Amino acid sequence: MPHALVIGIDRYAAKRIPALKCAVNDAEVMSLRLADAGFDVVTLTNDAATRKDISWQLEVGLNDRAPDEDDPVLIYWAGHGMSDLRENADNDKGWSTFLLPFDADVDQPLASAFPVKNVWALLNRLKTRRLLVMLDTCFSGAFAEDGRRGFSLGGRGGSERLTDEFLRIEGHGHVVLSACGPDEVARESARHGHGNFTRSILSVIERGVDLGDRQVKITALAADIREEVHRETRGAQTPFLHVAGRGADWSVPLPPPAPYRAPLPSWAFVGTSGGVGKTTLAMMTAELLAESGNTVLYLDADIAHRGGTSEWCQRAKTDLGHTRTFADHVTTFSRAKTRTPVGQLNDRLLDVTPDYLRRHGCGTIHLLPAARAGDRLFAFDLVAEIKDRRSNDTCRRILDAALDRGVRQGATCIVIDCGAQFDPLAVNALAAAHHPFIVAAPRAGARDERETILSNCAQVVDDFNRMRVETVVNRAPSREALVQHWGEPDYGRGDYYHWLPFDRTLFQDWEEGRPNFELGYDELSHAWHEILVASDRNGCDGLHRDLLPTEWDRFSKWALWLVNNPGWAVAARDALSRTLRRSYILAASYFLIAGVGLTSTLLHVFAENSVSDYSFVPQWLAITLIVLFGVTFLANVVRGMLVRRRRKVLRDVIRHSVSADELKRWFAIPQSEGPWWKIWQSSRRAAIEWLHKRVVAAREARLPSGEAREARK
Repeated sequence: MPHALVIGIDRYAAKRIPALKCAVNDAEVMSLRLADAGFDVVTLTNDAATRKDISWQLEVGLNDRAPDEDDPVLIYWAGHGMSDLRENADNDKGWSTFLLPFDADVDQPLASAFPVKNVWALLNRLKTRRLLVMLDTCFSGAFAEDGRRGFSLGGRGGSERLTDEFLRIEGHGHVVLSACGPDEVARESARHGHGNFTRSILSVIERGVDLGDRQVKITALAADIREEVHRETRGAQTPFLHVAGRGADWSVPLPPPAPYRAPLPSWAFVGTSGGVGKTTLAMMTAELLAESGNTVLYLDADIAHRGGTSEWCQRAKTDLGHTRTFADHVTTFSRAKTRTPVGQLNDRLLDVTPDYLRRHGCGTIHLLPAARAGDRLFAFDLVAEIKDRRSNDTCRRILDAALDRGVRQGATCIVIDCGAQFDPLAVNALAAAHHPFIVAAPRAGARDERETILSNCAQVVDDFNRMRVETVVNRAPSREALVQHWGEPDYGRGDYYHWLPFDRTLFQDWEEGRPNFELGYDELSHAWHEILVASDRNGCDGLHRDLLPTEWDRFSKWALWLVNNPGWAVAARDALSRTLRRSYILAASYFLIAGVGLTSTLLHVFAENSVSDYSFVPQWLAITLIVLFGVTFLANVVRGMLVRRRRKVLRDVIRHSVSADELKRWFAIPQSEGPWWKIWQSSRRAAIEWLHKRVVAAREARLPSGEAREARK
């Protein structure tokens, strides 16, 4: 059995030693992946990684666990390295260069830290002849800055070049791989949660070297890691690799591939065919996420049709300029090339945030466009090149590079428009997303098209989980027509689907970018919001619920209009007050008439004879007045209570419409329903829904002349 010792230290007992952010996370992730590969792992992090504990593991623990010389041993260390450059320091770099345990004292490094030569002495005492040492640290001689895993003592930091002689370990079958070479800096990225070196290690072992028994020669593994670090850091880091002169090459097992996931919460959309509203739903999702204050990366991966790119650019009234497109990312791995020279491109994403989100200080939407118009045909050559299982690694690298652009520019979530065609990029995007959706049409054959997509995904991506993929049947004319082609949705058979009704007007308002889409499209966005919440609840146990719109966001597209139109709410409140006063007058009239009938009836009942009957209306008419106007009086009372609730909601709106934030806080109050008969408590939600309809009508009435009528044709 292979054995491993994994060490990660973020914080140190000595305050003079700068804290790191990702070393412990690196160690924990490495431990998990090594354990998955079959290693017996001992992990020491932070205060468990003292000099005494590490020394015991190196000198005793590993020899006890790996007594045979053919037992592979891997040692991984993530933390600070230090160079002592003071005047009285030893000139031998092996004794003035240190790995720092948790309890290191920088004033007494020889006594409290690990001089590199001391470490090599301990390693040479190991019984194994199969040793791999990986150090995610540096000894650059430069003072530590944010993200650096090395610092120095003394004033000669940048002037003296450190050689790599101190890293040359002797032994039989020993291999040393350090994060960087002399005078280079090993960096970590809090954004990715890993050091650059460790991130590349994980990438290489996830990718694997072969597709067989998951065994890899150690020199090949080290060489691949070295090349990956150099490429990912663009030459800023080139790991030092030393292989002992004696001993044959040996192998270690690789862990099974981990599920490929996007670096941030993500929603991906693929269509069974063109024209099913896939891009519309992807754009709706981006806007709903932005309403919650998120910075959304919208990745248009549909190179062939670039529908999302065209829509966003048209609405934002912008062009691509020299922005690097997704097609440009693909050309890095393809013989086919786009027309724009690489040297003229930049990584700036396009800000396509709609105006209404800007006005009210919501989140932003950044577009990574699919391709330029002249590059569309290039996609067919590209897809033909990478259409097989071996292309998965290439597709994931392409997606990683594209998604990393969004991460670097502050994205907090991702929406991926995968297109309506089968290709490895779409498959891997679906596999990577936390919330994958297939958008289908409510017609005959669409169900089979969905099954074809899922089957192709399972053939291309190992361990593809089709149960994670949600189906949305879009633009259904009726539930009856839906069931005819799709059957009843059934969780038990794993054949559950969501569906959205077809409202031609609402979709047309959205797709044509009409001025009233902020309000007229609201009902459809509410239905889609409920599907997103259900998907998150069923697929991720509500993990990303906070990223999705709240109850406020569901109403915000019309409610925010009230901030800019306070006079409308005042006029509506006054109209309700007048209605309420009229209802009081009517109620008094109804009560008086019913009272007349009741009085006449009582006089008739208590009269001893016809002579003493002082009733002033016939008995039948009196009873009719009691019943008719009594019921009308009660109905008027109920109507008055409804008007009072609506007026109360309008008063609250007027009071809180001083700013979007104030109105948002008011909308955040729970809108409980309560028993039906407690009318005075249960109708806040109903009053807000009534207000919504009134505002939509008022907003539409204020559109430029004829525009509202055109929008409804």
